[in-house]
Amino acid sequence: MSKATEVCALVFAKHFVQLLYEVMGMTIRMSVVAVLLAAVLTLPACTHKNTTPPAPPNISGDYTGTAQDSVNGALAATAILAQHGGSAGGTLTTSVPGGATLTSAISLVISSSNALSGTIVEDLPGGVTCTFSTTGSYNTTSQQITGSYSAVTGCSGQSGTYTLNQVCTDTVTTAAGRRRMGVPKC
Repeated sequence: MSKATEVCALVFAKHFVQLLYEVMGMTIRMSVVAVLLAAVLTLPACTHKNTTPPAPPNISGDYTGTAQDSVNGALAATAILAQHGGSAGGTLTTSVPGGATLTSAISLVISSSNALSGTIVEDLPGGVTCTFSTTGSYNTTSQQITGSYSAVTGCSGQSGTYTLNQVCTDTVTTAAGRRRMGVPKC
């Protein structure tokens, strides 16, 4: 127990006992028991820290990078993300072999520790829809998202990794979310 916590509990207990002694006419023995009881009951209040968790990083903006897919191999990738609080979403576009472009919807949850988790949904020609689970992280120093994905429905067994570099950041609406330096605004 820290010195500050001990002092907090003892000060409260002293005032509590004085109140009991003066108002209720308690004996010294009863007052000692009351001090111990008051210290035990107030200790949690003395040690409680009212802290607000840090806000997640601002990952909104435009990205370019690459993906390595288990079916299609190395792919060029771009993404556009918008963010509100700890959630972000947008599009992820990849250029598949043969010159075709595939645009997927991506939805992410961002933790204050910069971890990302979410879903990527791809609508393929012919009516096939693939849903992927994705996890990754955002590096606030390099402004880079790295992650991996694996098929949940459709596209059985397909998986891969991606690296996306933030080209610009979208404007945020809170002072806490504004960047002072780093990636320029889109």
